[in-house]
Amino acid sequence: MKKAQLVLIPLFCFIVLFAQSQRRPDYSAIGQKSAVNTTETIYYYGVDFSHVRVSDGAKQFKGPEYSNIYPSAWIAYVEKEMPPVTVQKRIRSRSFLYKQDEIAGISIKVVPDFIIGTDYAFGVDTLKAAIKKYTVSQSSGTGLVLIPENFNKSQEKAMTWVVFFDIKTREILWATKAYGKCEHMGYTAHWASGVVDGFNYFYHHNY
Repeated sequence: MKKAQLVLIPLFCFIVLFAQSQRRPDYSAIGQKSAVNTTETIYYYGVDFSHVRVSDGAKQFKGPEYSNIYPSAWIAYVEKEMPPVTVQKRIRSRSFLYKQDEIAGISIKVVPDFIIGTDYAFGVDTLKAAIKKYTVSQSSGTGLVLIPENFNKSQEKAMTWVVFFDIKTREILWATKAYGKCEHMGYTAHWASGVVDGFNYFYHHNY
């Protein structure tokens, strides 16, 4: 009986660890953290919601209405729950400037049919195109922007790209896709909290 228990205990531990790993998959990565390690100043452009798609078939018909309401509400929620000073501390930047206003016009322009009935993801080409469209007053330095990809109702999670880029060349220096849990009530807090949780996950696994 004792031998059987000795076999079953490690097996049980393995099953638990495997199940936990499935709840929060590892993020995808582009580039290397070392590319931004020596950066003196980070220009944080906040959150760009223009590419997000919400996988929530039951609310597809609400897309045109919600597209004019929620992107700006999500930005306000992220600013409140994860203020720029918190972002600065977590990426350990000595010099840090918040510049959400410089991409404000772009960051809230989701397509009217952004609520869809299927899962959704985009590749690095979409990230590169998004960054190239930013018209900012800085001509050099390192930029940081969060670009949500998908808010998924069936999985109750948000996928957000955390992107560091060279402002002059618009080259992506380091980008990771982080997964955040969405557990709040209300359309604003529910999805925007996933962006905050995703950034927290990114922080705990990289700093």
